[in-house]
Amino acid sequence: MSDPALLSRLHPEFAPLFQQFAQVPETPPTLDENRAMYRALQPVAPQIAVSEIRNESIPGPAGPLKVRHYIPAGKGPFPVIVHFHGGGFILGDLDTHDAQCRLLCRESGCIVTAVDYRLGPEHPYPAAHDDCFTALRWAGAKATTFGGDAGRIGLAGDSAGGHLALYCALRAKRQGGPVLKAILAIVPGVVMGPPLTDEIAAGRTSRENPLLSCQGMDDFVAAYFQDVSDASDPALNFLGADVSGLPPTIIAPAEIDVLHDEGVAMAEHLRTSGVPTELMVAEGMPHIYFSVPHVFSAAAPYATRAAQAMGRLMKA
Repeated sequence: MSDPALLSRLHPEFAPLFQQFAQVPETPPTLDENRAMYRALQPVAPQIAVSEIRNESIPGPAGPLKVRHYIPAGKGPFPVIVHFHGGGFILGDLDTHDAQCRLLCRESGCIVTAVDYRLGPEHPYPAAHDDCFTALRWAGAKATTFGGDAGRIGLAGDSAGGHLALYCALRAKRQGGPVLKAILAIVPGVVMGPPLTDEIAAGRTSRENPLLSCQGMDDFVAAYFQDVSDASDPALNFLGADVSGLPPTIIAPAEIDVLHDEGVAMAEHLRTSGVPTELMVAEGMPHIYFSVPHVFSAAAPYATRAAQAMGRLMKA
């Protein structure tokens, strides 16, 4: 059961959005309708200025992948942050996370290379994971072709994208690189399950809210991890993984979010394993805060803080 004291800490700017999402439609929306709603919720943000945007296609494991480079002002070569969007592995694209990538680029002073990976349920596990790791390796090999510094590669993402960033970092460690400078995991989905531990299940339930519910999490997982055993793949057991040797990492959970507690647990696991880690909780913020700083002004300071911290790590 949700903890009313926790939910009361929601920033009032987001209250109308929660009220809107609390209205249960008579007919459950289709996948296409959910994707359209997600795009409307997180619109593009040309008002967050960057120096240049370039789109290109790169070789993927099952065909071409679209990527978009956000290039900051100044003189390169720039560090490169490879970015994976959120959306529960079934929603989202380059446009839904345009604001997030623009802000990250502007405030970090780094190139942000956003990856348009394959989505479930059309493309189940491990499609997104393989696409993202392929894109990371491509960026490490080709950074100089778009103004980047191949010696300064980092990872970022929100929600499912935060999960993918952590996954790619661990896979790069196991499979010989590329060497990473830093990781920014925003509201990361750390535990896929099932089963969930009692602690993770209780943490999710206490922060359940209309924007992202426990049932919603289960639905996302089921749509992408279509073989129930896939979600228990040892490669996805981040809290049980040997994370020693990972680069400095920022974990940036939202306070009013079902994924808050597992983000905090991930930060603690990294710290106890000797990984320099910053835990940056966005107080009073919901799950989408980093994607909507141009729509909800209360979110901007938290997104800016994390982006600037990532920039410092990438340039250290």
